[in-house]
Amino acid sequence: MSVIDPLAVHVIVCQEVLPEKTGVLSAIRILDTLTIPPANYFAHFYAVTTMVSMPGDFDSHVVALTMNKWDGQEMARVADLSFKYGYNVDYSAPGGFRLTTEFNLDVREPGALGLSLIWVWLDGAVVSKTPITLRR
Repeated sequence: MSVIDPLAVHVIVCQEVLPEKTGVLSAIRILDTLTIPPANYFAHFYAVTTMVSMPGDFDSHVVALTMNKWDGQEMARVADLSFKYGYNVDYSAPGGFRLTTEFNLDVREPGALGLSLIWVWLDGAVVSKTPITLRR
């Protein structure tokens, strides 16, 4: 595995993701706070992660996402995924990889509500943290 740091890592948290016929994704209702109605037991949302590599990074990598409380306590984990950056336009330009992750978090669990962070792990190291607040 490579030790090359990514050029950029972005995470959008939203309520819905629509894949278009062209391959482009539309993130619907981008949010940093999700209010869960009292009758619902689950917080349902998506994290769209975009990673951009330095030019020439053709190595295999492993990405994982976790949802952690502010103190670092892990609440949810997405299985590791192996990937290689794509180079659709120009091999001398930065490469890219996009991952859409669906979360269904049981808010009846102690500590599920409140401020949390979506952590993006690349090759075993945290490369991004994005806040999300779950509330009633």
